[in-house]
Formats: sequence, structure tokens, C-alpha cells
Amino acid sequence: MKTGSILIAMIISMISAGAAWADVPRPEHPRPDFERDNWQNLNGEWDFSFDPGDRGLSESWHERDSLPDKITVPFPVESELSGVAEKRPPEVMWYLRRFDLDPSLEWPGKTPGRLYVNFGAVDYEATVWLNGEKLGGHIGGYTPFSFDISGSVKPAGNVLALRVKDSLDRMQVRGKQSPTGKPYLIMYTTVSGVWQTVYLERRGDPHIKNYRFVPNEDLSGGVFELDTSGYTDEVRPVLEIIAPDGCRERICDVTWTGMKARWKTELTEPWSPDNPTLYRVNLSLVSKSGRTVDEVRGYVGMRSIKVEGNQVLLNGEPFYQKLLLDQGYFPGGIYTPKDDEAMRADVETYKLMGFNGLRKHQKIEDPRFLYWCDKLGLVVWEEMPSLGFGVPRGVPEKMMGRFDQEWMEAIGRDYNHPCIIAWTVFNENWGIAHSLFGGRSEKWARDAVKRTRRADPTRLIVDNSGSWHFDSDIWDFHHYLSTAEKSRDLYEKYDFKKGDHVGLGWYFLKLLSGDALIPVFMPGEDYGGQPIIVSEYGGFGFYPTKGQDLLTQYRDYTLMMKNFPQIKGYCYTQPYDVEQEKNGLMTFDRRPKVPIEEIKAINDQMGH
Repeated sequence: MKTGSILIAMIISMISAGAAWADVPRPEHPRPDFERDNWQNLNGEWDFSFDPGDRGLSESWHERDSLPDKITVPFPVESELSGVAEKRPPEVMWYLRRFDLDPSLEWPGKTPGRLYVNFGAVDYEATVWLNGEKLGGHIGGYTPFSFDISGSVKPAGNVLALRVKDSLDRMQVRGKQSPTGKPYLIMYTTVSGVWQTVYLERRGDPHIKNYRFVPNEDLSGGVFELDTSGYTDEVRPVLEIIAPDGCRERICDVTWTGMKARWKTELTEPWSPDNPTLYRVNLSLVSKSGRTVDEVRGYVGMRSIKVEGNQVLLNGEPFYQKLLLDQGYFPGGIYTPKDDEAMRADVETYKLMGFNGLRKHQKIEDPRFLYWCDKLGLVVWEEMPSLGFGVPRGVPEKMMGRFDQEWMEAIGRDYNHPCIIAWTVFNENWGIAHSLFGGRSEKWARDAVKRTRRADPTRLIVDNSGSWHFDSDIWDFHHYLSTAEKSRDLYEKYDFKKGDHVGLGWYFLKLLSGDALIPVFMPGEDYGGQPIIVSEYGGFGFYPTKGQDLLTQYRDYTLMMKNFPQIKGYCYTQPYDVEQEKNGLMTFDRRPKVPIEEIKAINDQMGH
């Protein structure tokens, strides 16, 4: 074939591939913070079947060529966008995907690598086969997992099978997913099955499994530490950092010691919500002959976060937090937005409202959402979804272990996002309230917080948001009070001095009076002088209030905090309605209930 004919054939192939790619739901790369060039998206239509009798294993469904029904991945089975929309699915379900290897997986000019299949998130327990061969399994509905398929994949005619089990067990990590299977009060529709992108990826042999970046305290560069698989002395790591203006020459002084690189420069620009500057990063492993063995693209932000006295400091300056309690539910897809633009639009709207951050509540969010927070500028408190909500007998040790494992996986995945400034381990005693938070539950809770600090000593830790604090960098509290005046009375009592102890009697009296308050001191603990943040308030429309319109209530309750300098920030419940919880500033389909500019005008009057 002549060169011209080859070129024409290549162009036609590329156009055809592009047309097919455009039809794939969620076609964008799922990890802008950890991206390889050679990948293939497996989203789209899969074969599917519920397995209410759990017969699939004994009947070897993983060896089948097809299943009777269809589902659109990556949308959970309960969602309309999945095409299934079964709100009360049976516990066991099966997926099947036939695929050929795409030319995008080829590695021109690089040493032969390994091929992996990656799952962004599957709720809750997954087992995977390829061409009849079992690859392995994963437990946990919020974190990614992958398998090396190099030995079992074929150029064409592959069959990928997935068995998923997801129960209503209250002991399972489930966040705000209803343990009854039916939404009620503050609990929402469940999420089952695949809910983030599935994709193939060509990695090197050896390859970079992960990396961590820690900025220097003075933001004059930082330290990169690589986690590699199969590393030998035959390869060396290489780091390239690209400034926001695209200039490589301005980046100075990278020194490697083993798998740790120290980057030193005087030209960095700090990341903040007002100035979300990102530096592109290329990390690679190169052989002695100079060939690239593996390469990953990502980005980092130069920012510091710490507490001094009763202030949170961002890049060394006091940072007044104006947050939203974001549940991460999306029209049509429940946990999964219909497209990338839906996530970007949420972030842009929150900024237009004058907020500078989020409490991502009871959900480990899609990495693409965190990317938009990084790129557009919102800080995030990342919160581990709870388990054992409403369990009277306490949580079994096995489930504690699953919680711990999934939380460490989440921190490992999200460590490099500059938007994340705090890790929240527990919320309102959920899962740890056995016998009023004592005995085995208390030891586990304290150990979980210590484990979080060891995993990331660079960020703030919220031990038990809005509830009995025992080891926290921030002392936050939640309230939903019927009048702004009651908020004022509460804030006056929160004028703590270091070493103060508040008895429980006052709180219990408030509870008996019908006001929703939770004690913020664990018995025996005193206030340590930390910043105080009202990390839940508002929720107007979901409980009885004085009857004013939404904008007036937002103004009165929010501006009330200006009179109390001990309060260093707030988190409003919530940006949009979620199912039966009709208390958002917007409807569930993101139509503002009040003018966005009016909300911004109120937020702009608060601290900076």
C-alpha cells in the first residue's frame, strides 16, 4: 500500500474512532491528576443481569458470552441514566463487556509494558473475570481498584465479567444511602454497582503506582515521592515541572535521592480559591538506554494549610471558610453526573454564590469533581462515609477493618489534590456511638484518627464533625435552630477559652426543647483552643422555622455570625435539594430559588 493510501486509511480510522468516542458516556479521562496517554474507555452499554437467587457463581456466568439485559456504565443501577432504574435491586448483579483492544493502547517508541483494567468505583463488593479467568476482587464502594490483565487479554474478542454484591447491611460503609432501601428523612436512594469510569491502561514494566507531593513550608518548591511497582536499578526516575505559563526553563533545581525528588525554586505562585494556580507535572521512568519505560502526567498546587492558635492559615494568612454542605447527588445519575460539565457547573455556581469551599458530606467524590475544585478554586473537607448508622450493638471488628482500609485507599488516591485541606474521619458519632461512645468503639475511633494523621500529617484533621470531639484540629459544631436569635444565644455559649469544659446538661435541655443540637465535647475532654467553625446550619424548608423567605433567613442566620469573632467560618446546608430533603439554595436540577448575586452579597460581608 502506498504512503498516501496508508495516511488516508489512518485518517478514516481516527475519524471513526472519534465518532465512536463521542458516543461514550463520560468519555474524559477519569484521573487528570494521574493520567497516562495510552488508555481505552470501557464506558457505554454492557450486558447485565440481576441474580436474585445468587446462582451466577454456581452456573459460571463469568464464562458466558452474553447476559439478557443491558445497562449503561458508569451509572448506578438505581439511576435513570443507567437504563435500569431499579430502586430496590436484589443484592447480587452481573455485568459483562465484550471488547477489542484499541490502537490507543499501543506504545510507539517505548519498551513493552503491562495492560491493566481499572475500576473507578463499584459499590460494594466486586469480583472480576477476563476471558473466564478470575482476576480478583475488591470490597468498598468509593475507592478504585485495578488488575493486571497482560496474561489473559487478547487483541480481539475479550469478555470482561463482573459480579457485584451490595446489601442494605447497616454495618457497610454507605454514607447517606438509606439502610432500608427507601429514602427517608436525611437518607437517600441507594447506589449499587459501577458508578465511576471503567478503563484499560497501558503501564510500564516497571511502572509508577502513585506519587505524593508535599510543598515546602515556604512554598519554594516541594518534595515528590514515588511509589513504584517492579522498580530496578535499570531505570531512573525523571521529573518535569511546567509553570502555568507553559515555560519549562523557569523551573529550577530537581534533585533525586532514590524515589524522592526535591524541587527548589523561587518562582512558585501559591494556590488559593482566589488564585487556583496549578503546575503541570510529568513523571517518568527511563531506562539506561534512554527509552521511556513509564510516564504519568498530573499537576500540583503550591499551598500550605495549618492552625495557629484559633486561626486556620492558608498560605500563612488567616482563612475564613465559607462552605457548602455538598451531598454529591446529581439529576439522573444519583452519585454519577451525566457529564463532566455538570461537575464543573456546580463548582462554578458555588463560586458565583460567594462560597470558597465545600464539606463533601458522606461521599468520597469522583476525582473529576476534585479536579474542577483544584482548577477553579474551592477548598474541600473530604469526609469518610459512615458505617453502622443507627446500629445499637456496635460495629463488628471486621467492618471496622473495612472502614479503615477504604479510608486509607481514599487518602492515597486524593493526596495530591490541593483543594483538599481537611480529612473528616467521622460525622456526628455515626458508627461510633455504641454505649454512648465508649469501650471498643472509642478505641477504634481514636486509632482511626491517629492513623489518618500518620497517613497525611500535612492537612487538618476533623475527628468527629459536629459531635463529641476528642482529637481534632478544628472544633466544629452543627445546629438547626428555629430562629436566628437562638443561634445568637448558642454562639454566646461557644465563646470558649482554652481549657474550658462544657457540661452535657445544657445540651440535653436544648434537645428536650426541640432544638437539634449535639454536644461537641466528649466527656472528659476540654477545649484545646482550636478554631471554631459552624460546619452545619441552615437547612431551611426541612424543619420548622419562623416562616421568613429563604433569602431573609440566609441573610439573618449568616450575618449573625459576624458578631462572634470566635467563629472562623461556616458551612451552609445545602446548595441544592436532594430527594425529599427540600432545603437547598437551588432545586435538585440546579435552578436557583433565590438570586445568586444576593447570596454572594451576603457571603462577601463575612470574613476573609
